[in-house]
Amino acid sequence: MQKIMKKKKIKNYKFLRIITSLNPKFGGPAKGIIDSSEDLISKGHNVTIVTLDKKAKNANKKSNFKIINFKNYIGENYKFSLNFFKWLFKKKNDFDFIIIHGLWQFPSLAARLLLNGNYYVFSHGQLDPFFSQNWIKKIKKQIYWFLIEKRNLINSKSLLLTSLGEKYSLNKTYVNCEGVKKKVVGYGIRKPIFNSSKARLLFYKKLPYLRNKIFFLFLGRFDKKKGCEILIKSINKIRNNFKYKVLLAGPGYGENHQILLEKLVTKYKLQDQIIFSKPLYNEEKWGAISECNCMLLSSHGENFGISLVESLSLSKPVITTNKVNISKRIMKYNAGIISKNNVASFSKSLKKYIDLSQKKKNYMSRQAFKCFDIHFNISSKKNSLLNFFDKQI
Repeated sequence: MQKIMKKKKIKNYKFLRIITSLNPKFGGPAKGIIDSSEDLISKGHNVTIVTLDKKAKNANKKSNFKIINFKNYIGENYKFSLNFFKWLFKKKNDFDFIIIHGLWQFPSLAARLLLNGNYYVFSHGQLDPFFSQNWIKKIKKQIYWFLIEKRNLINSKSLLLTSLGEKYSLNKTYVNCEGVKKKVVGYGIRKPIFNSSKARLLFYKKLPYLRNKIFFLFLGRFDKKKGCEILIKSINKIRNNFKYKVLLAGPGYGENHQILLEKLVTKYKLQDQIIFSKPLYNEEKWGAISECNCMLLSSHGENFGISLVESLSLSKPVITTNKVNISKRIMKYNAGIISKNNVASFSKSLKKYIDLSQKKKNYMSRQAFKCFDIHFNISSKKNSLLNFFDKQI
């Protein structure tokens, strides 16, 4: 009875979420944090987000959560900030729940030193086994893990994971996670609300070449982990059957890896089929997803895959690999096609999809939204982050 009364007395929770950057160019965490924070606020709770961004323009102007930005730090990657440390010490008792988003940076150490174990850590895929391929970074992280990071996680209430697949991958990652408490929590996005006519107009204004064309879409960072070379080589392999356009858009446009991908497209003489773009945000992004035929992600490793979930939310089928940790759910609902992360398998998946009848593609589209709504729509009680924290009281 005392526990019940205690829970009733709490009219709302106060959440503090700490992430070094909300810049969308760093991938899906920013989108997930913003959407789940909006969901928490819609349910009557308070959210404060602390970042260490150089620029404070890191969220939609219509957002209802408070953002505190510490611009001065040491180390572009590690981001040691004495001002942030002092602020956290002063404010640590003002919140019911404190969540650190990300590893290998100063905030998780600050949490261990100041919060007496009253914090959670979201890894956001930063323990993915894929990262062991860069042996220099692997050794550096293993040393930091042994000296500091593992104790940061052991001291936390729990390491929060976005899928069972991510949890299982920790058994074969490049550091020893034994002794770290692990919990899979609700994660995803809110069902997008936007002006579809405006979104299409803005998208085609930016990419008029695709107007009235059937195109496939990749949205994500131009990074080796995303496996875009598999996508390009697969299209080349089935080029006699693949008569569609493909748009690859994301952060890293104009940088080394994207330039290498563009050279690969030139090598195979696919310039008329495969085009590249700078990242698409807000209405432009939703316009791209709305107008595409299918979303592609030939990834070598993905703890979640936020672009896939965004596509599912708009009833768009996806073609991705079994290295994406939500792939089993996609396959269960027939919301797309799952391949291995190699050219032979991914090209077969592409060919399989384009050979489907329109009736079967329409069915897959309906299943895509069903998969999203059941598993990744954080507005539902089942998937809401609040569902997890309610149980912690």
